[in-house]
Amino acid sequence: MVNTELIILGMISFQPSHGYLLKKNVSDYFGNPYFKLNNNVLYSTLTKLEKNGFIIGKEMPREKINKKVYHITEEGKKHLIDMVSEPAKPEIDDFSFKVQAVFLDLIPQESRIKVVKPLHDAKLKLYHDALEKKKKHGSNMLPVSYTVLEYGIKELENSIEFYEKLMNME
Repeated sequence: MVNTELIILGMISFQPSHGYLLKKNVSDYFGNPYFKLNNNVLYSTLTKLEKNGFIIGKEMPREKINKKVYHITEEGKKHLIDMVSEPAKPEIDDFSFKVQAVFLDLIPQESRIKVVKPLHDAKLKLYHDALEKKKKHGSNMLPVSYTVLEYGIKELENSIEFYEKLMNME
């Protein structure tokens, strides 16, 4: 499940924003067919973050309507770092991890390695298992099954490369 608190707090850390701008920026950064930030979730999350002292909303007078612009607090920055620094669990879905990965620049490389390494190691094991399956059963597999296995191996190679890049960036 996608951590909307991480998304919203992270976006506010990039740029103080009002609700409409947040929704637009979230769509620009994370918009995909599987994630849409509706107003109920957005404003209830903003209320929760403000209540917990992670953001402060300031009314900004406008011509037609006042906008409440949210700024991250020091406590909010600490909470954001804690969320980003949480080691990923191998069963995390790809989109949820990519949301976390967007904010990995906020933490040092040593912490980033601790976040990413569990995923890397799990994919590496799956990769070796798939190569073993291909070696052991490949010549006896039906063509479509073999093609699916090869595709899975390529996906695993891409994932492993992605995780290694994240861990090695300075």
